[in-house]
Amino acid sequence: MLVTIKKEHPEIFGLQRYKLFSIPKNISGFFSYFVKVLTLFDYFWSSLMKNILFCVSSDVVTDQRVQRHCKTLINNGYSVTVVARKTAASLDLPPLPYRVKRFSMVFQTGPLFYAFFNLRLFFFLLVQPKSILWSNDLDTLVPCYLMKCIKKQKLVFDAHELFTDVPELENQALKKNLWKWVEKTFVPKADLRITVNQSLAEQFQLRYRLHFNVVRNVPNKSHLSAAHSREDLGIPANHLLCVLQGSGLNNGRGLTETVEAIGLLEHVSLLVIGSGNALKEAQNLCASLKLNPLIRFIPRLPYHEMMAYTQMADVGLAFDTHPCLNFQLALPNKIFDYFHAGIAVLCGPQPEISRLVKKYDCGVVMPQVTPISIAESLRYFQENPEQLSRYKQQSSGASQTEHWENEEQALVELLSQL
Repeated sequence: MLVTIKKEHPEIFGLQRYKLFSIPKNISGFFSYFVKVLTLFDYFWSSLMKNILFCVSSDVVTDQRVQRHCKTLINNGYSVTVVARKTAASLDLPPLPYRVKRFSMVFQTGPLFYAFFNLRLFFFLLVQPKSILWSNDLDTLVPCYLMKCIKKQKLVFDAHELFTDVPELENQALKKNLWKWVEKTFVPKADLRITVNQSLAEQFQLRYRLHFNVVRNVPNKSHLSAAHSREDLGIPANHLLCVLQGSGLNNGRGLTETVEAIGLLEHVSLLVIGSGNALKEAQNLCASLKLNPLIRFIPRLPYHEMMAYTQMADVGLAFDTHPCLNFQLALPNKIFDYFHAGIAVLCGPQPEISRLVKKYDCGVVMPQVTPISIAESLRYFQENPEQLSRYKQQSSGASQTEHWENEEQALVELLSQL
């Protein structure tokens, strides 16, 4: 081990200039001695504990992918710290088996948010013990890469999406080019690259000739709590109940089209669970169409509370309307949540989602997503209750295969290679 330490940290052996308990004669000497002792401690500590620093700009309370990864790593002997953000709308942290550090930010959106978040992340990482750095998406990658260079640490890059192809960067040439530069410059420097589905892995291969390993965002095989009662929420028993959920119910996610579709139908109710920038427009549209008795907007919830609502439904909605590549190649975790809730699925032509719906024969795939096509598909469910019941059974069957306990082994094997 001493040979390894001397090779990786030759500066440590400068300690021989001092006897172990002797006091340096001047301030500069004391500071140099102190730094060397810290370096030695850092090395031995990191040798004993396999530390991982998870860096993410989202709210960890509702980021199921980060939570699942962290729990798997804890179970495999790693010490995990999550570094995330906290907003005024953030939920309280539940009991978790790992440490969480959340930054409260003065700026919540835009360039100043990203600048100050990355600055705080850099200085936080600087004083942490030697760890594997886990960067979730491009907006945490730069400080993680700098720490990789400064402290000679391993770097994992986990791409949850095509960050440079989100609608928010449409018609924003300067911002988009900046993020593309970050992607092109720093992603190849990662020691291990992971993404959420095969379509994204192929896209990164096409762009940069980089191999990405796929670890999908599937839920745990869990025992869900009992579903809420339709009667308690005032939803008529004879209504077809649909659910649309997500932590990013933003423009282009099909929310307004769904509200319009509900207005074309009778005896159909809708639950909208989550947050996003499309909610206000959808709520205004709901009021103008006088659909408030049929559509209920429920704020973001912890996973098990959300699933208690999802299990009430007959049909889960999983489609996007914006043509951006990030949306079209997405595989949102809600599709797996619908499987575990045992409800039928209505989706559009997006390849990753439609492939699963066809594979398990658990719902309807629309060739295009419009208010009329949504309404026609929901009417089909209404008029064919036996088929709806079969779709529900097929969806429940899919949950026996599509769960984290099957998926997590890929993650463990990848980390063993670092």
